[in-house]
Amino acid sequence: MWLILLCLFLPITFANILRPERTSYSGYRLISFTTNKRAAQWLHYLEEYGFNYAENEESARILVDIFSEPSRFKKEAVVLVAPEFYGTFSDYLRVYGVTDMKVIKEDVQRDLEMAARYGAKRRVRRQLNKARDFKLDEYHSYDEMIDYMRKLSEENEHVELINVGISSEEKTLYGIKIFGDGKAGKPSVFVDAGVHAREWIAPAAALVVIDRLAAQYGNNDTISRVIDKFDWYIVPQTNPDGYEYSRTTDRLWRKTRSRNMTVNKWCVGADANRNWGYRWGGAGANRSPCSTVYAGSHPFSEPEIRGLKEYITWNIPQLTIYASLHSYGQVLLSPWGYTDEKPDNYQDQKTAATLAINAIKNTTGSYYTHGTISELMYPASGTSIDFMQNRGVPYIYGVELRPTDSANSFAFSLPPTFIESTGEEMLAALLALADYATVQKRL
Repeated sequence: MWLILLCLFLPITFANILRPERTSYSGYRLISFTTNKRAAQWLHYLEEYGFNYAENEESARILVDIFSEPSRFKKEAVVLVAPEFYGTFSDYLRVYGVTDMKVIKEDVQRDLEMAARYGAKRRVRRQLNKARDFKLDEYHSYDEMIDYMRKLSEENEHVELINVGISSEEKTLYGIKIFGDGKAGKPSVFVDAGVHAREWIAPAAALVVIDRLAAQYGNNDTISRVIDKFDWYIVPQTNPDGYEYSRTTDRLWRKTRSRNMTVNKWCVGADANRNWGYRWGGAGANRSPCSTVYAGSHPFSEPEIRGLKEYITWNIPQLTIYASLHSYGQVLLSPWGYTDEKPDNYQDQKTAATLAINAIKNTTGSYYTHGTISELMYPASGTSIDFMQNRGVPYIYGVELRPTDSANSFAFSLPPTFIESTGEEMLAALLALADYATVQKRL
């Protein structure tokens, strides 16, 4: 039946995701429905084969993109469906016993354009003479992020610009190290963001965390204490190629921009959060280069992930807290992702996460939840947090930031008015984790 389905939607018009013109999602619907076992299996099949190819143009057009997968706690899926596939998709949902399909958005392109217009009205480009001129309540280009971090390091003696690697398109991955008084080789906190290109709130929130830590060291007792106790490493954009592509060409682009002509010449990039070496290619991984969750041709095939791994391995001997910022859903995710089992220190991680969640609520009123990747979301292998767990890092969280994982939320187009509050609540969570680790590990 699946092969018949594939034949049904192959002969259609193609849009080229490799050409420089902006990708249009005109007519794409965002739908939600409650899945059952058969429907969930079919959905995973579509994740691998839901594309149209044009060999003469070396292009691929996405037919289905799973925004939010069902889990044991949330049976509802949220899926983006191309207009030419909507009828077939609806028919097959009925075949698989799904009767509650709802259309959340009739035309996703309209929402993307509205968000772009809103951002354009707010953006007033100005030369960055000082770090304080940087507008934290806007979504910035990667070059603007670098300029800000460079200015911040030049103006603050306890802030250092760090180079953690290079991208497929030869962009340098920069981050910030914030340190205080105390001995060298202290325990460390490492935060990365922007792994998935379309999740713009993640790097924006990381920049707010950087700003608050740098500006308030020496003026805020809590921040001064945790910076004196821990070295802080924050890399706000770990997928600059994909991010810039999402800004200029395809707003919903998720992957890196690596090319491997020996695997598939039509499809570009890999899911950088399926590319880590621990349990790579297992549950939840996808071997189709066109899939949005393609694990890559081999572990650490993506130079961005190799760079992060090498930097952490050789420069951070006492990594105590690791957080990777994503969106969306408002959850703190712990290992494991590759299995339903929990690690031996899960209860300790849960206690720390509960304190972080309470800190968020006390700061902005937002509600976050906690659980493992596999129980709250879906099976996922080759993730950074599973890698860090295997490495022995005590406190590890994949954070799905705002908005909530609800049927009619902003999804990946969170308005910039929410940037600073999202960053503030993330800072509160990280400070709570640092205080807890200090006591538990007697640092």
